[in-house]
Amino acid sequence: MSKIDTQKMIAHLNSKWHGKPCPMCGSGPWNVQDSSFQLTEFNQGGMIIGGPLIPVVPVVCANCGNTVLVNGIVAHVVDVPPAKPGESK
Repeated sequence: MSKIDTQKMIAHLNSKWHGKPCPMCGSGPWNVQDSSFQLTEFNQGGMIIGGPLIPVVPVVCANCGNTVLVNGIVAHVVDVPPAKPGESK
C-alpha cells in the first residue's frame, strides 16, 4: 500500500479546482483518500506483465459518493520510479 501526503494533495486540488463543488450533486465536501492505487491497461481480463501503470488518488464526494481519480504523478504526491537501463519513459 502506498500512502500519500494528503495535505500536499489538498493543496494541489485547491490550486486546480478552486473549491468547485461536485459536478454530480452540486454539493460536497470532497474527501481525499490517503492511499494511491494503480490503473492498468485493459487486456480482455488478462494481466499485462510489465505494462503501463497509472498511479491515482481517489477523491470522493462525501454527499453522493462521486469519485474522481487524480493522477498522483501530475499532483506530485507519487514519485516516478527511475527508468531501468535501456528503458525509455
